[in-house]
Amino acid sequence: MYGIISFMNMPNLQNETLSEEQFYILKKIEEEYKIGMLSLNSLSSNTITFYGGSLIKETDAAYTHVVNISKMMVGHGWSVVSGGGPGIMKAALIGAREAGGKAIAFAIDIPGEPLALDEPDLSIVFSQFSVRKYMLRQSDAFVFCPGGLGTLDELMELLTLIKTDKYPLKPIFLMDSAFWKGYIDWLRDILLNNRKTVAADILSLFHIVDSTEEIENILFKND
Repeated sequence: MYGIISFMNMPNLQNETLSEEQFYILKKIEEEYKIGMLSLNSLSSNTITFYGGSLIKETDAAYTHVVNISKMMVGHGWSVVSGGGPGIMKAALIGAREAGGKAIAFAIDIPGEPLALDEPDLSIVFSQFSVRKYMLRQSDAFVFCPGGLGTLDELMELLTLIKTDKYPLKPIFLMDSAFWKGYIDWLRDILLNNRKTVAADILSLFHIVDSTEEIENILFKND
């Protein structure tokens, strides 16, 4: 349902027009939303999104974990969604490919950052971060792995949307308890207990895991 927009206090707004640049941006956003949604429709009925750092090396344990989790999810008939960059995002696509499943790369146009794979199943390169973020969170479950500012941004936005009833609660996994320990301590000790700036249920919105089996048991324990 759309809200009611009143022009009573904005008498000149009705006479305003979009500039050529603003019109172009709106059209670009519309096109990117359309192609993103059509791309998601090509996947299986259930998808899982992987978030994590592009700088994570293939020798990192987190990389191997993601490959194995991705394979496991494909084995259960799910498709894989990633951000399309190197590191963790590449690991998710590699796992899906090796398991014979469907995967999609929602990349962003960042100068100097290559795509995860030369020939992914399907790769969409967005110009707008807002559209890419929306597409990445259309999955049924999410795995957040070691990463940087982008990973933290996506996690905080997802938690914010859930807490403000703008998005349904879905399974969220924080992979690698050692990596996330400082973040959890900050949420619990500073935000929750000390400053009381978050609700008491904040820590129940996600699962902290260290293995593929933990995720499998939580998602498919009744299968």
